[in-house]
Formats: sequence, C-alpha cells, structure tokens
Amino acid sequence: ELTPHLGRPLVSVFLQGTRDPDQSVRASSLSNLGELCQRLDYSLGPLAQELSSCLTALIKTEKEAEVRRAAVHVIAQLLRGLSDKTTQVLRDVLLDLYRALKWVVRSDLDEVAVLHAQLALEELDDVMRRFIFPEQKLEKKIVVLP
Repeated sequence: ELTPHLGRPLVSVFLQGTRDPDQSVRASSLSNLGELCQRLDYSLGPLAQELSSCLTALIKTEKEAEVRRAAVHVIAQLLRGLSDKTTQVLRDVLLDLYRALKWVVRSDLDEVAVLHAQLALEELDDVMRRFIFPEQKLEKKIVVLP
C-alpha cells in the first residue's frame, strides 16, 4: 500500500546500490529494484528513463554474469508487473529495453541471462499482442422500435 508513496526514494537507493564495488550488493539491489518496480504501476512513469538507462548500461557493460542476469530479470519483472499498462508507463523507453533484451539474446555468453532475456521478450510479445489486437467482445443489442 505504501509502495507508490515510498517508491521514488527506494528506487534511488537501489539504483545507487547498482554502483557498489561488491557484485553481491549490485545483484541484490537489482533484485529489490525488480520487486519494487512490479508494484509501482503508474508511479514508475517519471523514473522510467533513469531506470532504463541504468539497466541497459548494466546489461551491456557489466562483467559479472550474476549482475547481468539480475538486470535482465528486472526488465522481465517490470513487464510482468505492468502487464497491460506497459505501453502507457514505459512508452518512451520500451524500444530501448527491447533492444537491450535482443542484444543479450544475440551476444551474451551466459545461458541464464539469455534465458531470462527470452522470457522477458515473450512477456513483451504478449503485452504488445494484447495492445495491438485487443480482446473483442461480442454483444447482442436488442432495440425495441416504437
């Protein structure tokens, strides 16, 4: 219940944790960030650009596989948590996140990171299919003429 109110300071703290010299702290910060982002919904909107920049930079430059895995997993959790709201909340950064996931699938040597990226891409595919082809409802209308 307090997540939307306390989310912004917590996101800042976890993003700072991603710069720690210890890989365990970086991975833990990303894990906590993923759990928090799943619950933020629309409150995440103003932080989307900063979050996207951090995650894509970690995915492409981090040497430790555990941290790259965690960064990819944050994106998967983010997509899973936002679900149908993804296109509204992440509209400015969705393409960057997609490109980062595709980069992991194509060029990361860690099989677990690649698996996480494939799962995130499947989640994104589901979201985009629901966005482009919304569920159609069949309705019958009965009109009584005077």
